[in-house]
Amino acid sequence: MKTVEQEIITLRKRAKSWLASLTYYSARGKINPGLYCDRLHSLLKPLFKSEILQEALSDAIPEAKDTQDPLNIKKSIISRLTPNKFYGRMLSYPRIPAGKTQVKEQPHSVTPGILIVTWAVFTNQPLQDFIERIFPKISRLYIEWLDSTHRGVPGKANQDNDKKSARFWSGICRTMIQATPEENLTNFMQTKIKALGTVIGMPDMEKEMYTLLGQASHFMTKDKARKIKSALNANPNARKSMNIPELKALVQREEARLGWSNTTAKAAIKTIESSLSPEVKEAIEDNEEVIGSSIEEISRRGLFNNLLDALNGQLRPRFVESITRFLKSIVHVKSNWEFDTSDSAQENFNSIRRWLFRR
Repeated sequence: MKTVEQEIITLRKRAKSWLASLTYYSARGKINPGLYCDRLHSLLKPLFKSEILQEALSDAIPEAKDTQDPLNIKKSIISRLTPNKFYGRMLSYPRIPAGKTQVKEQPHSVTPGILIVTWAVFTNQPLQDFIERIFPKISRLYIEWLDSTHRGVPGKANQDNDKKSARFWSGICRTMIQATPEENLTNFMQTKIKALGTVIGMPDMEKEMYTLLGQASHFMTKDKARKIKSALNANPNARKSMNIPELKALVQREEARLGWSNTTAKAAIKTIESSLSPEVKEAIEDNEEVIGSSIEEISRRGLFNNLLDALNGQLRPRFVESITRFLKSIVHVKSNWEFDTSDSAQENFNSIRRWLFRR
């Protein structure tokens, strides 16, 4: 049986494949958001079983008890709340209203005030005293955020504003942690994690989590599709770089492996065959093992990494190298050298590559 850590590692690999597939089909203009929402939901669902979450929580509790220096706990938490990590892990940020405009709060919305009060209550700190201690720092963070996003910077990109919002929320969280006594912090970690484990084990809670997970999957898919579309519009050459048979074959192979499509391994092989020169097809003599072995070899890097290679123009040369190597070991044919001899190994390699994949 897989441990929680192993389950998370598997999830990360499959999530990267999900993102790579989403990016590839977005570049081709053939994206079905509902389909990718269902795929993401199916990936996340196994990790949200009650027993898995409770095991993960129980593993986290001893870390607080066994640590002899509570100050290290605080430093460790603060080190994980940097602006870059906030920006990388959060999909969107609450918009803080400027000026005196009254904005009606949405149900269950989180504001800095609610977050501060909640933290003070959870960590058993006198609310008035806690607010007085952190107010100067929070006020300064707000003014800095306001100056950077609303004054003298019309037309700034949303991404830039989101980074500034990440810096603001990072500052708030780091300020609250820093102002919390070490004893209150470790006690919070021990008691509240236990309480969370009890809540997770309640009847029907798993069903409720799955419902919320479906909503989260929809939101994440929509958000990623929007960001990918924006990136492709800003980098039109990326569409051309990804629209190659080699990447298509790897996408087909990965989707079949994960059970996302009925595409067979043979379809991926046929896709690669379509890009080979007539001479290479003749040399292979319908021996699909050469192409199949190349696909399996290159797919070991993972679909996401292969997507990056396609964008960098490195995927096709890697296929050429792999097919050439398998041809040498499997197919023995007598052939004439058709290329000009050069002292440069790179020039010779480029000549062979053009011959292998010429149309």
